[in-house]
Amino acid sequence: MLPDAASVPGWEATVEPVAYPLEKATRLGLARCFKDAEQDSCSRVRFIGGSGFHQQRKPVVSFIVQTYRDPATARAAYGTVWKMWKRWIPASKAMAVGELGDQRNAVVGPGASAVKGSKGLMILVREGSVIMLSMADSGKYVDMPDSFLTRFADVFAQRAEEAQAGKAPSAGIEASS
Repeated sequence: MLPDAASVPGWEATVEPVAYPLEKATRLGLARCFKDAEQDSCSRVRFIGGSGFHQQRKPVVSFIVQTYRDPATARAAYGTVWKMWKRWIPASKAMAVGELGDQRNAVVGPGASAVKGSKGLMILVREGSVIMLSMADSGKYVDMPDSFLTRFADVFAQRAEEAQAGKAPSAGIEASS
């Protein structure tokens, strides 16, 4: 269900779609689990995967997926996962993204480089038993409207819905995006 080259035409993969059971993903250093005294963002996760893309003069986009045994387990984990991930965008502010999936949150703030003028976007969506994180990062000289990542997150959610319905994921963005 992770976005692949066919679903984002014109974008070059920086990380080909890959997914592993939690234990293997952790062993390989692919799982980004956050723990504190009370919470663990990977509690009850079955599989973790990711993919990433770039295009010249466009933001870098990345996707992470965590799958759970059932929708109730994913729903129970959602708040903890959001709390842990949103820390990656410092000084962030909430952003509206419409009706993506069953649950959604989004923020905008400084980019990962922390260079003045950089920008980061993050959208977390739960669709059924899947929690999907979509991220975009732009440098100082790359324009990125707050709405930039929404179409990618929407495609990711559609692909998750297709997969959970037993269909091969086929949703994608338009070639001009």
